Amino acid sequence: MTTLAPNEGTASDADIDDLIEPMAARLSRAVEPLQVAAILESEGLNDKIARERYGHADIFSLAEAAYARMVAKGAPRPPAGAVLRRARPAAQMLHGLLYGLPAALLPAASGLVGTEWLMPGLVLTTGIGWVLGSAAAQIAYTLMGRGCPRSAGRVLRTGLVLGVGAAVLTATVIATVRNGPVALVALCVMQMAFQIASGILLFYRREGWLAVMMLPAVVAGVAYIAIGDSWVGLLTVCMGVVCIAAIVGAAILLTMAEGRDEPAAEPALRTLIRVDIRGLLPSFLYSTLSAVFLLQAEARYVLDRTDLAIAGAGLVLGMGILEYRAHVFEDQTRAALRELCYPADFTSHTRRLVAKGLLICLGALAALSAVPLAFLWATHALSAASAAMAAAHVTVGGAYFLTFLLANQGKVAHLCVAQGLALAVHPGARLLLPGTQSALADVMLFLGAGLLFLVILLSLMLASLKDVRRYR
Repeated sequence: MTTLAPNEGTASDADIDDLIEPMAARLSRAVEPLQVAAILESEGLNDKIARERYGHADIFSLAEAAYARMVAKGAPRPPAGAVLRRARPAAQMLHGLLYGLPAALLPAASGLVGTEWLMPGLVLTTGIGWVLGSAAAQIAYTLMGRGCPRSAGRVLRTGLVLGVGAAVLTATVIATVRNGPVALVALCVMQMAFQIASGILLFYRREGWLAVMMLPAVVAGVAYIAIGDSWVGLLTVCMGVVCIAAIVGAAILLTMAEGRDEPAAEPALRTLIRVDIRGLLPSFLYSTLSAVFLLQAEARYVLDRTDLAIAGAGLVLGMGILEYRAHVFEDQTRAALRELCYPADFTSHTRRLVAKGLLICLGALAALSAVPLAFLWATHALSAASAAMAAAHVTVGGAYFLTFLLANQGKVAHLCVAQGLALAVHPGARLLLPGTQSALADVMLFLGAGLLFLVILLSLMLASLKDVRRYR
């Protein structure tokens, strides 16, 4: 007979209550025992713990007991036949456009500071903000999943403070070393504050707030483009400062208000993230590699080849579509688990879903990229290099759709390797191969790196479809 420790026999209701209480926020969304099992596994429980600590044969038996206990306690849950949907078409597809709203202020800011100072500063702060914002958001999502909204808000506020501090340091170094204007520091801080604060608003699903608060600055930016007067440019920048300050204030208030109505005290933040900090390092590394890969391809052209910088705008506008289609894929796979009986059927079905999602993303990005290309054609600035740059960004966008899917399965280490291989092609090969210094050759090499990235991720994604457990 097997000895159970520390409990003899099946766990009592009190033991099950102690198990599910820390995960109540996540478990309340479960509509079947299999979803409970997936949540328990994500918290580190396994068959051995289920046997030795709770007296159940495996994690699935324990999940059934936990689910039955939730039903008995009358915990609020979605209807049994419901499929929880994460996709929000209107809101998520606009994320790229919302992130790009400060672009309306760039002409006025460039007129005050000078493009030769502003653009290098913005490229560096964008990369730093990308990495910091991604890391803070991932930690916050993890904490929210554990039912710790106040700790999640604290992490997001910390990310905002660190980002602004990094912008001050970066812009100050650029202004000092290159004898640039002091105003560069203020503009880089504005950009960083908007980037991270807008991410916080989107984290809390406040897309409408972000659009409304940034609208006056966008209108002022368009007015400056139409009028071109220096005083209008100064007023435009001032309006941008006011709007971004309002966005930052709203973001801070949201992080402080979340969870205030919950009486239960949360564990210390250091205790909460200590377990996960090592696992977050691959995500931090991938965000860094991804930012370097995309920004280094554009940074060398922001001053003297604006046509190449403009050609990649379709990817920025389409990032929300990639996010939305990734959520659609998750919704569809969860629905398929409820409808299909055999793993082979699930694999075949989800392969079609991946192909459909990828083709939609590539088509949408191609359509969005046609807009800047049409502008370049109308202004007689269209070239083979700018067309290739647009194609490269469409390809990289398709790869980013797959990164969303793979990241949701925890395959972040695989993403780091794939991104590293793409970086070995561009800029790695550019530094080694002769004849790649021209703009067209460089952009074609970037396109090749994007294709390699896409193919590697597609292979990883198709292989992962055989592991049905990852989609529960």
